[in-house]
Amino acid sequence: MQYRQIGATEITASAVGLGTWAMGGWMWGGCDDALAERAVQTSLDAGITLIDTAPIYGFGRSEETVGRAIRGRRRDSIILASKCGLYWDHAPLPPGVGEWHCFADDAGRTQTLEKYAVYRWLRPDILRRGVEDSLRRLKTDYIDVMQIHHVSDHTTAVSDAMGTLEDMRREGKIRAVGISNASRSQFDEYCEYGTLDVDQERYSLLDRKVERNGILEGCKEKNVSFFAYSPLENGLLTGRLDPERVFKRGDLRLGKPKFSKDNISKVNRALEAISEIRRGYNLEAGQFAAAWVLSRYDKSFVLCGARTPEHALSNASSGDAFISEGDMEAIDAILKDFDLLENQE
Repeated sequence: MQYRQIGATEITASAVGLGTWAMGGWMWGGCDDALAERAVQTSLDAGITLIDTAPIYGFGRSEETVGRAIRGRRRDSIILASKCGLYWDHAPLPPGVGEWHCFADDAGRTQTLEKYAVYRWLRPDILRRGVEDSLRRLKTDYIDVMQIHHVSDHTTAVSDAMGTLEDMRREGKIRAVGISNASRSQFDEYCEYGTLDVDQERYSLLDRKVERNGILEGCKEKNVSFFAYSPLENGLLTGRLDPERVFKRGDLRLGKPKFSKDNISKVNRALEAISEIRRGYNLEAGQFAAAWVLSRYDKSFVLCGARTPEHALSNASSGDAFISEGDMEAIDAILKDFDLLENQE
């Protein structure tokens, strides 16, 4: 496993991180909490030290699962990353606060649809409340990396949002500051008002938006670490998805063109075409996809989801490989032949 520095901080973490979105159950068709806890513990035993979670993942359920799983472990050996800035309640909020999602399945615990409004709200007291709630659910007195989950909130000045996180850093509640789901101009603006340590964005073999919009280059220029979420494209890049798979209600992949029968078939054929290159690294398809992301920037991290110990062990294996420039160019040529570079975002 490679271990890399986070921004300009003294924090080092495993290049492969455990993503815990699916552990919240919501948008993933539920989750077995006991298995999820074992997946966290297996990840730690396999050398993964970075765990990324968020309050919105199951409306607190993911953070609570992580909190239980790490109980009894040495806290200083674990790098906890969480998020803030998404607020949910049954009651409507003041005009101008950006609404994000409208429905959730009762905190991910049942299939009963409960109406929720989830808002992007970065007001200082809301950010503080979110951090305090995360500390309570994770059963810790500090969080290593705190990220604003969605930076698009036109009701709060960036200087106020960033200033609040910097204040909490000085208070010892958080150790590093990050943002997520940002444009290049938003990235630059956050860098103006404090020390940005992490930017978390979607990035994979099939989704190269951060290369085109300048985010990845901005991270390199400003010594900001890059957390890549969905590096396996919600399972699409594992090569294990059956084109005949029927996604159930509550699964975020349901109805998305990316997960249509035809597209799954095309991606599987492309992965088979890449397999000769992949076998040279002794990696499975999903492991290779994660290693590809890690090879693009020496301060990049991949957040790979797992809900079972078996998935956790498989993810950890991608943390040792480095894909050569020549092989990356060959992979791009194959993906272009399958028309998979421009139409998958």
